[in-house]
Amino acid sequence: MKTKPVILIVDDVATNRQYLAMILSENDSYEIRLVSNGQDALDQVDKEKPDLILLDIMMPGMDGYEVAGRLKKNISTSDIPILFITAVTGTENIVKAFELGGVDYINKPFNKQELLSRVSVHIGLRMARIELEEKNLILKNRELQLVQLVDDKTKRLEGTTMALVNALENANLFNDTDTGNHISRVGAFAALFAREYGCDTDYIKRIKLYSSLHDVGKVGIPDVILKKPGKYAPEEFIAMQEHVVIGSRMLDDPEIDVMAKNITLYHHEKWDGSGYVRGLTGEDIPLEARFVALADVYDALGTARSYKDPYSEDKIDSIIFEGEGSHFDPALVKIYKKIKPELLEIKNKLSG
Repeated sequence: MKTKPVILIVDDVATNRQYLAMILSENDSYEIRLVSNGQDALDQVDKEKPDLILLDIMMPGMDGYEVAGRLKKNISTSDIPILFITAVTGTENIVKAFELGGVDYINKPFNKQELLSRVSVHIGLRMARIELEEKNLILKNRELQLVQLVDDKTKRLEGTTMALVNALENANLFNDTDTGNHISRVGAFAALFAREYGCDTDYIKRIKLYSSLHDVGKVGIPDVILKKPGKYAPEEFIAMQEHVVIGSRMLDDPEIDVMAKNITLYHHEKWDGSGYVRGLTGEDIPLEARFVALADVYDALGTARSYKDPYSEDKIDSIIFEGEGSHFDPALVKIYKKIKPELLEIKNKLSG
């Protein structure tokens, strides 16, 4: 009986395999398997299904992309999370990795703490999903205890959802440490907008929780772009826009609340249709994304970044008022004006 998660490392360079295995074996939390090429990887998966695959892209014969494609086409292996490891750079390679079903992407040379953090996140997600599937199986086989088990399932789903949010939020924090408090403030601001808009208690609770995932797709954006000081070049800005698509794919699971995906995918849409990536207009933009769009901009304008000083509240107000009916839902700008003192109170409480 398996007692530890199994990680399969696939790399044609022996020193890379050994180094990865050494790092992951330090705390004795995982069972490690090593193979040197794509065909051996497929054979190993047939013998023993791993809980995570660390897959090199550039290998002789069958490269990592082909291995991933074959695994995802096979229903018995399609759910295995794949974390690509490679020296290849470029947004197109990252996008291709995610299109083939990869859950993450790490460049060589490896950063030990980054590697351990990301592996921990994806193993945690894998274990949570396995536990959820086992619970669902039990529910199907115990129809006589339906009422009790449905309640148990609800509690388990809530707990699993919280675990998924926490794990992904931690990944986001690791990738964007300069704005760690930003995601907490955005959640609080969005919940406040939802309350004043008249949303019910459950909706307010959910948007506060899921708002923290609005930029989780940034884990797939290269640091050279993500942490660049100064303004982006046009091609860099286009690459940066991919974070909303990457984030929505990370959350594309029927067990995850659609609100989380809506927030992630649509929070850069604008009321007049000039936003990205779908160019939605008006009320075609999901309400939760409209809340987060305003909350995100309000906090970003007042936050110091590598490329700017924080703006004054007067200047922030001017920018937001100017965006009424173009960038932002006019109804939400009216709410913003009404509850500005509460927003400032939250900002002061969650800053520092």
